[in-house]
Amino acid sequence: MGHIRNGQGVYGRLQKRLDRFPIGAPPAAALYEILKRLFTEEEAEVGCRMPMRFAGLEEIARRTGKSLDDLRPILERMAGKGLVMDFERKGREVYMLSPTFLGFFEFAFMRVRDDIPQKELARYMVEYAHNNEDFARAVFAGRTQPGRTLVHESSIDPEDATHILDYERATQVVKDAEAWAVSLCYCRHVMEHEGKRCGKPMEVCTTLNAAADFLVRRRLARKISREEALDIFAATREAGLVHIGDNVRKRPAYVCHCCGCCCAMLSAINRFKIFDAVVTSPFLAEIDGGKCIGCGLCAKKCPIGAIEVRGKEQEGKAVVDERACLGCGVCRPACARAALRMEHRKERVLVPEKAWERTVTMAIERGKFQNLLFDDFERLDHAALRVITRLVVGLPPVKKALLAGQVQSRFFKALAG
Repeated sequence: MGHIRNGQGVYGRLQKRLDRFPIGAPPAAALYEILKRLFTEEEAEVGCRMPMRFAGLEEIARRTGKSLDDLRPILERMAGKGLVMDFERKGREVYMLSPTFLGFFEFAFMRVRDDIPQKELARYMVEYAHNNEDFARAVFAGRTQPGRTLVHESSIDPEDATHILDYERATQVVKDAEAWAVSLCYCRHVMEHEGKRCGKPMEVCTTLNAAADFLVRRRLARKISREEALDIFAATREAGLVHIGDNVRKRPAYVCHCCGCCCAMLSAINRFKIFDAVVTSPFLAEIDGGKCIGCGLCAKKCPIGAIEVRGKEQEGKAVVDERACLGCGVCRPACARAALRMEHRKERVLVPEKAWERTVTMAIERGKFQNLLFDDFERLDHAALRVITRLVVGLPPVKKALLAGQVQSRFFKALAG
């Protein structure tokens, strides 16, 4: 094995492969330690040669130089650990290497298990995914983010509730799903190993649709009913947790129930002031200064410190930082004087239609679009084409046109292939 801390050897190559995802994986000693504990060298070798998109067994065998008989059990072991995701599409089995964030980082802690050293991993996870500003800025580098806030519907006035679109309603997201599963909250489970877990509920991480099927099949989550999923949402609202869902309109894969102390997404806001780490809901907390008495209860409830009381003790008023406010509605129940309400934002919050559209948009924003097109990293012609594509897509008029959706519908359909 090469010198891992300098990014050499198979784990160094795997880190580079993971970093080519729109959700990046910048090099760090803690990341190499994580990879060593999750991937065997054989698995890492397969992982660093896998295509960027879902691919069949034959394509992966060609890329890795392994026979189908040798490759199949390796992928099976990797899927069991959540290192690859496997689904059936058009009658055939397809696989994709899991990314770090919203991927195998979470999968490793979705249940208590003894096949991986969770306590050791937790220490490196905190160092890399929670305390590492480079990682946070790589993940949340663009305007399009993996997660978006779903407002607590109980915090919306009845006259405003009729204006919420179905994909903006947490309850509707649950009702429209075709499968449901629940697992341990990755963030609070990691912090539990570190002795820093808060008292918020643990078994609440909700997955939906095909993602739920995958996690249940791989014994990483527990299958639940629609009714139990709705109960979880009600309980987490009562606990003051933020609903952060998959940032897509159709067939979302997950909804997390997040606290400001343990959550990696919210800690990027709290610790590194990356205010657009999570897409906001269409709402914004607004204070009626005439009714507010400056008690500060709403500020205490806000998971990201977007509300503060300003002014002298007897004359202080709560003030909302519009730049930071997620529009989650967690603060609303704390105000007993009806001085706080959730108002519609002036600018529309745009949400990608499907996961592939979001992936492509994130890749364009983060300068990684070429990796999706030319993803055989062993081929010299692909390397040259990636350079050319990056230069072309990086030109302001081209990038603006792609992000503005001027080629949208046919463009995304063609890439989805």
